[in-house]
Amino acid sequence: MRKFYFLFLMLSLVFSCKEESFVEMGNETANPQSNYNFGNTAQKNFQGMVLDTNGLPISGATVTIGANTVTTNLKGFFTFKNASVKENFAHVKVTKSGYVNASRVVVPTNGMNQVNIMMIPVTTTSTISAGSTSTVSLPNGTKVKFDGSFKDSNGNAYSGSVNVALFHLAPSNKYLNELMPGSFLATNAGGNARVMETFGMLHVQLTGSGGQNLQIANGHTAEITVPVDATQTATSPNTIPLWSYNEDTGMWNEEGTATKIGNVYVGTVSHFSWWNCDVQFTQATMKVTLKNAAGSVLPSIKVTLKRSSQAYETYGMTDNTGVASGIVPAGEILTLKVYDVCGNVIYTSNVGPFSAGVLTTLADITVNPPSSTNYTIQGSLKTCSNTDVTDGYVVLKSVGTNSNYFNYLSVPVNANGSFTFNTYSCTTNPQFIYEAFDYANLKTTGEITFTASTNNVNLGNISVCNSTIEFVSYKIDNQPVVYLIVFANAQWSGPSSTPNTLSNQLSVFAANGPAVPLFQMTQNNMMGVAGSFTTDYSINLSSVIITPSNGNLINTISTFGSVGGYIDFNITGTFTDASGIHTVSALGHVRRTL
Repeated sequence: MRKFYFLFLMLSLVFSCKEESFVEMGNETANPQSNYNFGNTAQKNFQGMVLDTNGLPISGATVTIGANTVTTNLKGFFTFKNASVKENFAHVKVTKSGYVNASRVVVPTNGMNQVNIMMIPVTTTSTISAGSTSTVSLPNGTKVKFDGSFKDSNGNAYSGSVNVALFHLAPSNKYLNELMPGSFLATNAGGNARVMETFGMLHVQLTGSGGQNLQIANGHTAEITVPVDATQTATSPNTIPLWSYNEDTGMWNEEGTATKIGNVYVGTVSHFSWWNCDVQFTQATMKVTLKNAAGSVLPSIKVTLKRSSQAYETYGMTDNTGVASGIVPAGEILTLKVYDVCGNVIYTSNVGPFSAGVLTTLADITVNPPSSTNYTIQGSLKTCSNTDVTDGYVVLKSVGTNSNYFNYLSVPVNANGSFTFNTYSCTTNPQFIYEAFDYANLKTTGEITFTASTNNVNLGNISVCNSTIEFVSYKIDNQPVVYLIVFANAQWSGPSSTPNTLSNQLSVFAANGPAVPLFQMTQNNMMGVAGSFTTDYSINLSSVIITPSNGNLINTISTFGSVGGYIDFNITGTFTDASGIHTVSALGHVRRTL
């Protein structure tokens, strides 16, 4: 059966019904223009996590949205405030040495857009020699046959050993949406925006003996073989379009075809990036809100859609307002199901058909997840002198079989230091980890594991007395001091001999959780030693951007530690905006990850 993957977003969709307009999508392979409705430029907020394929956080990864760049902290967390994107298209790119470049494309909402990405380690499958025909294979039948002709990034012929890293991504992979690049939004050979149904993806990375990136030489090709999932073999088409992924634009582009031979697709390609064997569909858009019987919205609930001939359901999770939304196939009746956290179906209905290019909002769906899966966890934070923590935060995550790689929650305390989490689990006596923070006194509990033996857990009074490892604080005019101590890291690019690569740039990031406030600083021409700087800086204090064009700052970096050590800095001065001249100060003690 065929599998259709609509672009099911984790947050609600803001979709414009304007006239479609053509947008040029450049690529090394003469891509067509796309008539996808990107919309106007807009300022949106994003946060997320970057993990490896074992579910471990990747720190020091570079995350880029348009002209905005941050690095992930020790917990793999990142956040953006007011990033400039398109109304209906946001392209998030992530890079780190040793990993395949990753990305995600979403239709952004007006709230905090959640973007979770899993990075694939570059692992050499085989080493071959330029000038000789050779085939590199994976145990599951994935193959690439090379004719021996390669070039370097400057287009020069390459001779020597070639390291080949293959990665096959099956449609049945549990983390398909987190592992694949971009989304299932594509541009076909006619320039029409389409949504795709995948029958398997392949990533190939070629590097020379010196670690340089290689490609197939001009005028030469390679033959790829992509296995088809057993449940898709019987109904998969005999000929299927091939699509290559453009890392610059975030779009898949139709580029040739593959032929089914037995239970594999075989095709010819002239370059390597990600390749995808997909059929295409005209797109529509759907949105739905989930609530319980009491009328409360239901966040983090799985909603699936399935065409009659699909082998697998496609899914999305409701956002914090209970909304699931995305691009779906037009003109078909689809089966919609809602699952509780334990994988039980708690609602089923048929929806559609949907009109092409039109946003359809379904009537709200009322469901009631079993009470046995719901857990309420509460407590109160106390200072070391046993007074209420009035400015604090608590982070909660699952442990063991109860955990989801990307599942964590964070909430602020109220004026009395109290906090409450509403979460889910399908195991008996599940374990959780919490970490509490006191901003005003720069204290933390560290990570503490506990067992939820009942559905309502009161952790009582929690003393927050351990010194924080890292912090950033800042103050504007006479406003209260803002403390950021939950997520923080510092990264220095160092000198670079690679053209167009940033060098001697210090980046510092700090945040308290999924939402603002946040602190971002870049200091260019920082030579890796302590010193004071009055130029080449960019400071982002949540919604306030300060550069030398509107600021008069002194950035004193008093300590510049090695990787694993600390960066200490002190920023003082003034900046000007539409409301006048303001004073600003910032102080930081942040661990360096790169």
